[in-house]
Amino acid sequence: MGLLIFIIILVVLFSGLFSGLEAALFAVPESRVHVLLKNKVRGAKALSAIKEKIQRPIIFIVIGNNIANIVGSITVGAMAASMFESTTLGFISAGITLAIIIFGEIIPKTLGEHYNEPIALAAAPMLLYMTKTLAPVIWLLEQVTRGLTKESISISEEDVQVLSEIGHSEGTIEDDEREMIARVFTLNDLCAKDILTPRIVVSYLQKDATVMSLREEILNIEYSRLPVFDEDADNTVGIVMHRDILEAMVKGEDNKTIADLMRDPIYVNENILLDELLPMFQKERAHMAIVQDEFGGVLGVVTLEDVLEELVGEIVDERDTIEDTREEARKLAEE
Repeated sequence: MGLLIFIIILVVLFSGLFSGLEAALFAVPESRVHVLLKNKVRGAKALSAIKEKIQRPIIFIVIGNNIANIVGSITVGAMAASMFESTTLGFISAGITLAIIIFGEIIPKTLGEHYNEPIALAAAPMLLYMTKTLAPVIWLLEQVTRGLTKESISISEEDVQVLSEIGHSEGTIEDDEREMIARVFTLNDLCAKDILTPRIVVSYLQKDATVMSLREEILNIEYSRLPVFDEDADNTVGIVMHRDILEAMVKGEDNKTIADLMRDPIYVNENILLDELLPMFQKERAHMAIVQDEFGGVLGVVTLEDVLEELVGEIVDERDTIEDTREEARKLAEE
């Protein structure tokens, strides 16, 4: 009788062990595995290898679980049949089934999902070893099921946004963090024409103008960079730094022209997406670009600050009297 009880406990224990491991492996997110691997947490390397080929440890777990349930139940049934009458045997079979469902499935899977990380990390090295040991059997079963499975789908923008909403509702992501995550995904939805400052309200300088002739005008200009034109705004030939003009004035280089001080501009098409424009600014080490239409006409200018404002919101410095200067410029252009 004691041996029968011991075997029943053993069967339920092994069934629960495999069920809990299965739930824990599925419950650990891929993103969390990368974090654990980066932080060099013990067991993370093995867990990462398991998650890459998750079907292999799952095959081993399913085999182990079925061996525990089927072989164990047969063994217990045979022992009970030799010890008890048919009526008692029925009660024992029902009791084993109920025990496996509750203590071998429901409770272990609940615990495995709740404590997924420590369980997965602790079991990963052993699981990885067993999958390598049983590689021929697992490979054979993989071939049988290969046509029934699909490649895993990568995480989409919608998935990340939903996760950020869930994180915000649970208090793990702050309001500003959630807003910035949402703003990041707008960069490939907006283009230069959506955020540019129209040329009608842009301050231009003529390339042949001298520092002397612009003395009064320059002192009243608050912009750090100004487009330079030749004959008209459609013929924008450069960008000049306000600082360079002031430096020339201080040095007494009044006869220098804007052409002497200007730098080559960056020209971008009106339809360039912001997620392409931002790395372009970084690569060229520039803060302003001239926006052109499909015919080469100048529509206006776009700055690095304009792009960054789509990520962090309106940027207002100490000298700004208008909070949203770009919007104000558009209103003036429409009047």
